[in-house]
Amino acid sequence: MDMHAPLTRERSAQTEQNSIAARPERFEWSDELPRYWFGGDPFRSHYMNALSILFPKGEEFFIDAVRALRHANEDARLDAAIRGFIGQEGWHRQAHLGYNNYLARQGMPVAALEGRIGARIEFVKDHLRPIRWLAATVCLEHFTAIMAHELLQRPDHLAQMPPHFRRLWVWHALEELEHKSVAFDLYVKAQGSYGMRVRTMLIVTFNFTLDILCNLLALLKTDGLLGKPGVWGSGVAFLFGPRRGLIWRLLPNYLRFFRPSFHPWDADDLDLIESANRDLNAGLLCVHPSS
Repeated sequence: MDMHAPLTRERSAQTEQNSIAARPERFEWSDELPRYWFGGDPFRSHYMNALSILFPKGEEFFIDAVRALRHANEDARLDAAIRGFIGQEGWHRQAHLGYNNYLARQGMPVAALEGRIGARIEFVKDHLRPIRWLAATVCLEHFTAIMAHELLQRPDHLAQMPPHFRRLWVWHALEELEHKSVAFDLYVKAQGSYGMRVRTMLIVTFNFTLDILCNLLALLKTDGLLGKPGVWGSGVAFLFGPRRGLIWRLLPNYLRFFRPSFHPWDADDLDLIESANRDLNAGLLCVHPSS
């Protein structure tokens, strides 16, 4: 690890724990919004839609996991951060419920896809201890953090989104970065082990990838696009392009999770957070439903 990383981690974690607060956002989901809203590209649009379908059940689970082990913490700053985490995730859940209802009005099989996710979460909660819930939350929060980092540092992608979608995804990504270490820090307080964290990440990586793929295929199938070579050519370039492909850009940050010394704030995202926050506060990202 770089010799300056502990100082960066301390500064960033302190900033995080002192500043986490929900930014209530209410999005109207007009049927006039473009169907393929991400640069007019069906694959990229449905990839993001596939993520949205995961969020309401997932964020409810994150809140339950943190609440279940909140008693393990005696640090007042972390407790304040936990309150902020719960508030932010609650608002994210509400926003994506509206987003998913919009997708359902387009004929997408949202209820069935959400039901699949919900059934697995209920199995986990019924059969595994809360420390395992929290370990899964730590892993999924790492995914959301590295994806949020990637989104906010890609103005070329953000510029291809209508303002309505751009505001939602920037707002969500900003808050994911702000609270990215809350579940991890609570996991440490609850004496979660490195071995459990790594084993859980391997399972979570498989399931998270499968869930995105299943959702994506279902959305493309509904639109009659599964057999369209152009759609898949665009998708392969988006995910696996040799220089700008999403998977290759995420991979180094993903692999850092497996270091025994890993902490989410080893990646200092304060500049991205501050920039996104300025844009939101300045009204540079509007929420007009027909935009």
